Amino acid sequence: MSNNQNLLTIGSLGSTEFALRGKPAIRWGDMPRRVGKKSERRYQKVLLLNPSATLYRHDLPRCTYPLGIGYIAAVLEKYDYEVKILDVFAEGYHNSQPIEGDSQFLRYGLADDDVVKVMRAFAPDVVGVSSIFSNQADNVHNLLRLADLVVPEAPTAIGGAHARYFPKACLEDPNLDAVFLGEGEMTFLLWLEFLNGTVREDEVHGVALRDHDGKIRIKPELPLISSMRPEGPETGKSSPMLSMAGELDHIPFPAWHHFNMEKYFEIKAYQSPYTVGSRVGQLYTSRGCTAHCTFCTTTHFWGQKLRRRSVDNVVNEVLRLRDEYGIDEFHIQDDNITNDMDHARELFRAFRDAGLPWATPQGTALWRMDEELLDLMAESGAYQVTFAIESGVQRVLKDLIKKPLNLKRTSHLIKYARGLGMHVHGFFIVGMPPMFGNNGETIDEMQASYEYAEEAGFSSASFFAASPIVGSELLTECIRQGFVDPQESLYRMTYKQGIINVPGLWGGEEIAELAAKFNRDFNAKRERAYTPQKQWNEEQY
Repeated sequence: MSNNQNLLTIGSLGSTEFALRGKPAIRWGDMPRRVGKKSERRYQKVLLLNPSATLYRHDLPRCTYPLGIGYIAAVLEKYDYEVKILDVFAEGYHNSQPIEGDSQFLRYGLADDDVVKVMRAFAPDVVGVSSIFSNQADNVHNLLRLADLVVPEAPTAIGGAHARYFPKACLEDPNLDAVFLGEGEMTFLLWLEFLNGTVREDEVHGVALRDHDGKIRIKPELPLISSMRPEGPETGKSSPMLSMAGELDHIPFPAWHHFNMEKYFEIKAYQSPYTVGSRVGQLYTSRGCTAHCTFCTTTHFWGQKLRRRSVDNVVNEVLRLRDEYGIDEFHIQDDNITNDMDHARELFRAFRDAGLPWATPQGTALWRMDEELLDLMAESGAYQVTFAIESGVQRVLKDLIKKPLNLKRTSHLIKYARGLGMHVHGFFIVGMPPMFGNNGETIDEMQASYEYAEEAGFSSASFFAASPIVGSELLTECIRQGFVDPQESLYRMTYKQGIINVPGLWGGEEIAELAAKFNRDFNAKRERAYTPQKQWNEEQY
């Protein structure tokens, strides 16, 4: 990103735009007969980009292969598109530059000249950019700018949580042509087929487009993949074999061959900084969560619905990663792997066959957890589990976070997991403002969360300052009540920056400092259970 480029702010977003889900004109089972011939395509070569990362200087710059564009690449290749992935962040991981005018933040990633070289060499017909996090929005739009310079005739698209919630604001960028509003695998494919003249525009759903006259149209989203089962070729009805599959089994495994997998294994900056393996793979077993936590966007993005992959499908992915890429550990990236407890039991039993250690660094919901599940996890190789507690105060959980968690039950399960020999990490959020007519969290209540973490027996913990991320109820409430500055740069929307200010209660900087102190004090008292694969800067946490 050029240093003099204007940085996006909260005020630049406008109001959140949600697109209604519509009835699909085309289903997964239709695709083999609706996709055009490769030889007749105008738009055949697709470049998928993962942007640079702008991070607080005390952040651990974690680096794992981006599964979202990996899935899209796999689907496009299935239908004979030529695909290239460039992970700008990973390939330039060791290149960090301070943000002009803000020495607290660093941008990690390839220099613009290096990105341009890749674009010129591949000469894509279409460019897609991942736009998951609002704090990376500046980097996303910088890549669109580069694409316009190098391949000005190539249509461009972005997708991910940030793009989904603010498509109109994103499309104010003249270098952007389309925004995907939900699951991108089928939408991207249909959009390409529309560009190639195989399907009509009215058959493309889940996308925001700009008309020739500049007017932005938001087309209803496709139903989630669970209601789009493939159909038998002869009868048009779902076959018994397919009806037994998991809802997400339609999607092929990520296109790992387009990632520089050895780069991630060399960097060793996995989601959990303390691993027992050195070649760690990542995977999802499900999408969605049935909780309604106010700080989270998952509920809205995935339609308040949980969808699973079949047990065989998941285990086969683990085995493929083990056999083809030599992984010696895997991490579950689900929002809540135990949401369907019966499915989780079968999954954990099947993990025994993989013979690999594994962990849940993204967090696991304790309201969908019991002793039997913890037993199965430990038996199948889980050496670490992360419990997303958020607060050690029941009032804060109920009134401000809306998390269905019973803290008394939680304490028992933490001690039970420790008794099985598992390392137990805790997630906590401090600094929840007044919401829904309820009083905001007090400093005393934040201190009570710290004390709860001490008493519950966690082996380590992370304390985060509440951050009003795009798409969350927390952001809506903060904007409504004036608790965030509209001129605040989006790149500062992180869990280590206190950008929420509640007059008469506390300021954001106070909360960020308190969270940092909690992290230092809590973890300094505990001996690390495992040696980190990467030596982090001593100021990073």
